[in-house]
Amino acid sequence: MNGGSAGGEAILPEGWVRDAGSPKTIGGQAVAYGYMIWPIPASPGCANPGAFQAWGIYGQHIYVNPKERVVIVVWSALPKPTGKEVIPDADFFAAAAAALR
Repeated sequence: MNGGSAGGEAILPEGWVRDAGSPKTIGGQAVAYGYMIWPIPASPGCANPGAFQAWGIYGQHIYVNPKERVVIVVWSALPKPTGKEVIPDADFFAAAAAALR
């Protein structure tokens, strides 16, 4: 949040948050991640404009939605790396951000 500043002090280099949450071009091909952080595409009925996440294989997440000024951190240890989600994580995070308005 706050462009990588906390308590008025820059924690991250200027522009890092914007760049990290933006798709990149590698070898002339568009890729949907930057700095190992993935922009979250909008899904039907559930928008995450400008949101991005760091995503661990066993369900860990750091979700950042600058527009809604929301950060959600999930510490988890799912027994399997995929296939355990009841609803898509991005849809849950967008709904939580909307509920905080």
